[in-house]
Amino acid sequence: MKPAALFLLTAISILSLSTPVFADECVMPEQPSPPPSGAKATQEEMVSAMRASRQFDAAVKVYQTCIDAETEKMIAQLGDKASETDINRVRERQNNKVRDAGAAAVKAADAFNVELRAFKAKSK
Repeated sequence: MKPAALFLLTAISILSLSTPVFADECVMPEQPSPPPSGAKATQEEMVSAMRASRQFDAAVKVYQTCIDAETEKMIAQLGDKASETDINRVRERQNNKVRDAGAAAVKAADAFNVELRAFKAKSK
């Protein structure tokens, strides 16, 4: 067997055996329900939607902090012999999680803000 093929086979075997070590410890928070229609919502409904949006945003920040810690733990578990490529793959995967969570928080906030503007417009 060629050395490159042997290395690849060994690397795949090691990664498949180490998968449980890399099990996700951080859980992405559940997105809030879509906000009510601002044109029809009561003030209580809007306040409730605002709280849900803020709680989700706070939970996403906690999740992102967890991902940062999880990333460092995963890199440490790779050990001193880990290649720069392995480390970069871990960082990229984790950075994607952080980016996706941030995008979800922005999307939820934007949806609420659209309805909030509609709510304020009907109140004038």
